[in-house]
Amino acid sequence: MNELKVNQIIKGDNLKTLSKIKKPIVNLTITSPHYRNAIDYDMHVKHGNDPKKNYRGKLKTEVKEYLDEVTKLFDEVKRVTVAGGYCCIIIGNEIDKGTLIALPALLTTRLIKSGWELHEEIIWHKVTGGANRAGSFVQHPYPSYFRANIMHEKILVFRKGPNKLRRDMGYAFTNLNSKLYNEIANSVWHIAPVPPGYIDHPCPYPEEIPYRLISLYTYPGDVVLDPYNGSGQTTKLAKYLGRKYLGLDNQEKYVRLAKKRLREPLNVRTESLVLDFDEEKEIPRWKKIPTGNLNTLKNYK
Repeated sequence: MNELKVNQIIKGDNLKTLSKIKKPIVNLTITSPHYRNAIDYDMHVKHGNDPKKNYRGKLKTEVKEYLDEVTKLFDEVKRVTVAGGYCCIIIGNEIDKGTLIALPALLTTRLIKSGWELHEEIIWHKVTGGANRAGSFVQHPYPSYFRANIMHEKILVFRKGPNKLRRDMGYAFTNLNSKLYNEIANSVWHIAPVPPGYIDHPCPYPEEIPYRLISLYTYPGDVVLDPYNGSGQTTKLAKYLGRKYLGLDNQEKYVRLAKKRLREPLNVRTESLVLDFDEEKEIPRWKKIPTGNLNTLKNYK
């Protein structure tokens, strides 16, 4: 019998907490590992978004140390995941003294070696937000000065073991909203980030991401885990969509925030941004398309 009950958000060390699960129960994990050096979470917990108290770029964790720690955690996630279950990791490249650290690629290599199967890879295009790096090239438009603005992160979808297809005609995506399908069917998802300061957490991902992943990879009643739960995007959407949830975080402030957000209404945009490839126009253009009121799963179809 599992000693750890689901439908909880727990404060504590994620590895120690997961060790209390004695057999596989998790169908899907959705999470974004803590940043390696970009954010000092302890400082943010202490000072919040106070602009005079900079919580960014303060840590000095080595890449190998970071990957060792994160890989160990996802090994434990794999242990508690059912056969054929999934693990979705939202992670981006980092910049260290002008050099890109390809954390998604490095972590993918580690997790494949540890036994995960790479099921899918999605690009999260942030549309309106990202790391501005091209400014110096505007001022110095010479070869070798160019630095691209970083406008994306990866959503890495791993699977435990062979693909185990499940079919429940009571929950089939028949008559899927064709407009929304055009957005989610591609390997690039155009989703604006959460506006700065909107949630009292330094790096929440938008609710559209767990909304889509939970809907696409689980059935109602399945167990959804987030071992870096933070502001509780995953646990909030899991509860809303009728899944069991388990969120872990070592910061009491974020645990309280995530529990509070379980009672808040859904905050999923009713429009999506897509590229319009009009055959009569040579240049594709961005346009917004209505995807309906996504306050119920019925509108997702």
